[in-house]
Amino acid sequence: GYELWKTDGTTTSMVADIRTGSSSSSPEFLTVFNNELYFQANGGTNGDELWVYDGINAPSMVADIWTGGSSSNPYYLTVFNNELYFRALDGTNGDELWKYDGTNAPSMVADIRPGSYGSNPYDLTVCNNELYFTADGGTNGYELWKYDGTNAPSMVADINPSGPSYPTHFAVFNNEFYFSATDGTHGNELWKYDGTNAPSMVADIYPGSVGDAPEDMIVFNGKMYFEATDASGDELWVYDGVNAPSMVADINFGSGSSYPTQFAVFNNELYFQASDGTNGNELWKYDGVNALSMVMDINPFSSSNLAYLTVFNNELYFRAEDGTNAFELWVTSGSELSHTEVTYS
Repeated sequence: GYELWKTDGTTTSMVADIRTGSSSSSPEFLTVFNNELYFQANGGTNGDELWVYDGINAPSMVADIWTGGSSSNPYYLTVFNNELYFRALDGTNGDELWKYDGTNAPSMVADIRPGSYGSNPYDLTVCNNELYFTADGGTNGYELWKYDGTNAPSMVADINPSGPSYPTHFAVFNNEFYFSATDGTHGNELWKYDGTNAPSMVADIYPGSVGDAPEDMIVFNGKMYFEATDASGDELWVYDGVNAPSMVADINFGSGSSYPTQFAVFNNELYFQASDGTNGNELWKYDGVNALSMVMDINPFSSSNLAYLTVFNNELYFRAEDGTNAFELWVTSGSELSHTEVTYS
């Protein structure tokens, strides 16, 4: 089944058959903390719980947070103040914010929404020594919250007084916290928070109540790039922190959308998936100055649907399909693109 694997770039091997047999342990949310690898997995007895691997000994379950075979479903694993934070269920309090120091048993940080429903915190992100996340306290709906590691978590602001603002797609840029949210009037737009003053909308990119839904923010060469929508469709945008955000290029010219996503910075260039309306979803790149370009039409029959762009040993790895081999592991050094067949051992 689906298990934990590793590769050194040459040899690929399964770390352990955590859930023996053909069933899957389905490890997810791999996160490094204290030189160990933490993740969610199902060993077949306790449900989906928090596991750890030290690189030498067999992976082991950290704790059975929801006892009795039910799943605590720990995810959004995030390192903050030398502790591992995550969202989890204990069977009593609903989904709440938890933490683990690497030694003592995991513990719930706070019952933000008392009762069995839970505050359902998500998108945990660290900025300026504080942990930010979206949560529902039971009164204002889903709003932006923060935690300093000592005092009780608190709501940053009621951005949408008439309902939830649903802040998401968090990013840290110029020591400020950026996110997508709606105030109930402008739709989903780009917002920012400096840690002191009230959050403010950066720009009304798509005027009206529809909103542009800025997503997948990434910092590259001192600017923040993201996917956003205006009358030209869903395209690549940039913000320098001073001037109004602007569209980098209309990749799918006209009202069509290129849907740029899966961003990664590699070799001083911004790589991502996009569609120009002719070649389907393929690998593109941008150096910040010259025109954007498609790296290669990996799947000439349709879309390569690449995902999980990851830099390793000065090469860029990702998943893609070329129309013949289905989804496989691909790699580029920046000057060439190749399909990599992994070696099992």
